[in-house]
Amino acid sequence: MALTAFWIVSPARHGPLGFGVTAHSLDDALAIIRTSEYGGYLPEDVGSLRIDEGVRAADLESVYVREHMGPIVVRGIWYPFVRVGA
Repeated sequence: MALTAFWIVSPARHGPLGFGVTAHSLDDALAIIRTSEYGGYLPEDVGSLRIDEGVRAADLESVYVREHMGPIVVRGIWYPFVRVGA
């Protein structure tokens, strides 16, 4: 199954700038975030999220994010970057 890179911005005021996550689908991406230490920053109502699908590093506006992201080609969270693998 193909992987897709997502950039997801939550309305949470004190959370990360956004979430960079590569996953099999949007549902998979949201599940990855929800089961991480950042899950509390995602609201139950996904309609309040800004979601960009198929992003590339060059598409990201924030230089800070690009300089501090992990690998975008493997399944998982690449921003905020903590580690590679489960």
